[in-house]
Amino acid sequence: MRFAIIGAGVAGSFLASLLNSKGHTVEVFEMYSKEKHFPVCAWGTSKYMLEHFCSMVGLNFKDYILHVGNRLDIYLQNGKHDHLRLIGLITYDKRRWEQDMLKGINVNYGVRCVRDTFPVHKYDYVLDCTGFHRSMLPKPKEDLTIPVWEYMVDNLKNERDFYVIGYRNAMGYFWHFPLGNGRAFVGSGDFKKVYYGVNEFFQEEPEARILMRIGRPVRLAPPTRMDPVAYGNVVGVGESIGTVFPILGEGITPSLQSAEILYTLMVEGEYSPEAYRAMLHEKFGYYDDVYKVLRLKMEGKFSMLKHSRLLYNIYKHMKREEQRYGFEVSMDKFVNLINSI
Repeated sequence: MRFAIIGAGVAGSFLASLLNSKGHTVEVFEMYSKEKHFPVCAWGTSKYMLEHFCSMVGLNFKDYILHVGNRLDIYLQNGKHDHLRLIGLITYDKRRWEQDMLKGINVNYGVRCVRDTFPVHKYDYVLDCTGFHRSMLPKPKEDLTIPVWEYMVDNLKNERDFYVIGYRNAMGYFWHFPLGNGRAFVGSGDFKKVYYGVNEFFQEEPEARILMRIGRPVRLAPPTRMDPVAYGNVVGVGESIGTVFPILGEGITPSLQSAEILYTLMVEGEYSPEAYRAMLHEKFGYYDDVYKVLRLKMEGKFSMLKHSRLLYNIYKHMKREEQRYGFEVSMDKFVNLINSI
């Protein structure tokens, strides 16, 4: 078959490599130039999941690991402090990983594609991997995005592990993701656009050098709210169809999981928009519960007692998938976290 993949990010490059390896004709379109194309997000994910995805495209994930975490400290604006024991949360060289998957692929850089003008009829399928932009799919009926600023920095004097600062009423959080050798990603997603923690970090690290500054919105509405996930021969993948964990803002692993779902349906010859949508809902259905809790917290309507069933459903899924998240999930820490934000 002939595929056009719009967006050369984590989902697009992964699918391009998979489909190309099966002998399909793959053409990738990326709106940024090759020099300016840079993978956003903090490059943090579970090593167990990336080992799996690397094996699918013939790469050794150990070659890309930058930092292996031991502990995630959680600071809250109400003065409370907690921590999580990490069981596989790492940072990795996402840029090199994506570039290696795109080797031998026809990539058209500096081309902005939109649904009304792109020649979709030339391809069997057009895969929308454009993230927040969702440029090839119709606008969803419901959406929620959070404004984010992130910095890649080096010349840090304090070598610290992962830590975050949570904001009140689930309005966002600040993060520090170490990259090794005095480098890190620091940033904040904040509905109020205050970005607490960023200035404080640079005050603690006065000699830090900013290598890159990235501003963008991140979609937090889950796949259950992102219809249509397919439109004609256009199929959405990753953040374009809401595969970001709504409270954590983590999107690498779920975007790759959605890509694997689509790939499996395509190569087994059983793809249909209905089958794809059903599998997405089965895999990410509990994201809708997370989304509901997020909205309730933001609106000041959340009750630990009234919404206990929502919380238990979320906890049950996260506990079962500890390795997927890369940290230990316990009921007491989960409840304390929900209570504190």
